[in-house]
Amino acid sequence: MTEFKIVTTNDELEAALNIRRNVFINEMGVPENIELDEFDTPDSLCKHILVLYNKKAVGTARCNLISDKKLKIQRFCFLPEYRKSGLGKLLLEFIETTFSSEGYNYFFLEAKFSVQQFYEKCGYKTVSDIFIEANVPHIKMEKTI
Repeated sequence: MTEFKIVTTNDELEAALNIRRNVFINEMGVPENIELDEFDTPDSLCKHILVLYNKKAVGTARCNLISDKKLKIQRFCFLPEYRKSGLGKLLLEFIETTFSSEGYNYFFLEAKFSVQQFYEKCGYKTVSDIFIEANVPHIKMEKTI
């Protein structure tokens, strides 16, 4: 059973941050001072989403509420054994459905270049050249709903 939760407790936030530590810091070598920032607090303008699969925290994303219509999807990741399972697509659908009902209609992200095709399959369009962030090639992608 899969559950998508908007983080509301410190324990849920810590579970999301632990997934990001595993993926971005331990697996990809992103420095902690780049990965974790001022938006990773319960009172920031960001909403954190936690993905639970059979009650285990397996994925997360951070939604930066840029304006009343624009939302930036950040820190989208899953533990390795849950990638290519269809959960990523479901997480994007959850984010889009949840926040479009609150008036957001423009979603964008800076994706690792290596996962560009995943986001394209989910309806996102590439709108930039490749750029480097945290020593990893990225591209900006967007979707209007």
